[in-house]
Amino acid sequence: MIPELKMDRILFATDYLESSRLALDYAVAFAHQFKASVVMLHVVQLSQAAAEAELTSSGLSVSRREAQDRLEVLASGVRHTGLHVEAHIEDGDPSEEILKAVSVHRADLLVLGVHGVHRGVEHLLLGSNTEKILLSSTCPTLTVGAQVLAGFSVALHLREILYFSDFTAEAAAAASYAVLLGKALHVPVDVCQLLPSIAENDFELRRKLADEYSDTIRRALPGWESEWCTPAFHLERGMKTEQMLARARSRSAGLIVLGVHAKSFLERHLHSSFAYQLLANATCPIISIHHKARPA
Repeated sequence: MIPELKMDRILFATDYLESSRLALDYAVAFAHQFKASVVMLHVVQLSQAAAEAELTSSGLSVSRREAQDRLEVLASGVRHTGLHVEAHIEDGDPSEEILKAVSVHRADLLVLGVHGVHRGVEHLLLGSNTEKILLSSTCPTLTVGAQVLAGFSVALHLREILYFSDFTAEAAAAASYAVLLGKALHVPVDVCQLLPSIAENDFELRRKLADEYSDTIRRALPGWESEWCTPAFHLERGMKTEQMLARARSRSAGLIVLGVHAKSFLERHLHSSFAYQLLANATCPIISIHHKARPA
């Protein structure tokens, strides 16, 4: 029997930019769906003048007061929807403080808005903070990019969930999360496998990868009999980069679950076209799950 997905605490980290606005809507929607509490976090990076003013006056700088006021306005709005909300202001490096908060608050889901500066037609500079968080978070991370469609229902009426992987055993660790999420939201999950370039013209290598991948899923979901556990099922879903990006841009795509690990396609391509295009062009949020993340 497949267990239910647990999601008790959702951490929403905001920098008050426009991309965070829609990300908050998704955090609230997931919190209502799973009856979870919301922890809101903003990391302050004071200017040298503001930091010195706080030290000499033993009071709050204008920058800090403004940050606190803005966070409280957001928190108050979410509380009016019936959710329990905590609001925290921290000092320091954003990525380090966000990752620390994931651990301190035992977050089951981290929600971020992703923004960046385009350089050329197919390149997006995410910034070191986002990259570090995606590759280090110990809980699933939901990122909302610039092309994500607004106007969704708080009830999370999704058409489908797309599970993106790359035939590796480490990335398969996220398969169980995709299955449980699909069950919780009552939506189908479609599998999309990125074909490794070395295996595109090597069927025997693809079969070997599919065998190992399926074995990992069977161990992750013991007793679950499904086509997800058969190599043939995954071989049929091998795609090239262009095909996967087309699925990510599809209006029917409600959510992408992405299995990542230290040597996965996310990190290999984090500074090249695929991951940048995926994060920049997906019309739905992406939940990234590191293979070392806490079990769902």
